[in-house]
Amino acid sequence: MRYVLMAQAEEGDGAEPAVRDRAALDRYEQELVRAGVLLAAEALEPVGTGVRIRFDGESPTPDRSPDAGTRVTALWTLQTAGEDEALEWARRLPLTSGSVEVRRVAGDAGR
Repeated sequence: MRYVLMAQAEEGDGAEPAVRDRAALDRYEQELVRAGVLLAAEALEPVGTGVRIRFDGESPTPDRSPDAGTRVTALWTLQTAGEDEALEWARRLPLTSGSVEVRRVAGDAGR
């Protein structure tokens, strides 16, 4: 089953969750590769660089305000046996602040 891990900064944490150190994150991602579960990994530009398009029933409107977007800072897509394994990988992320949201990919039938 495919799951997406979304690292998020919490209010007051600044632009992104704190990573223990870049080398620890690189080791974590190499573990994902060795385990054969990593499908994709993406770091996102700082939160303030994004644009949210708001749909209000009229015409879609761009919103560039700094708090316009969610505070997702990185994504990992994993192929795991199930939710328990995805949660275990999320717990192992070398973060010292922030949070990680874990969601199953919609319509995934274990591909």
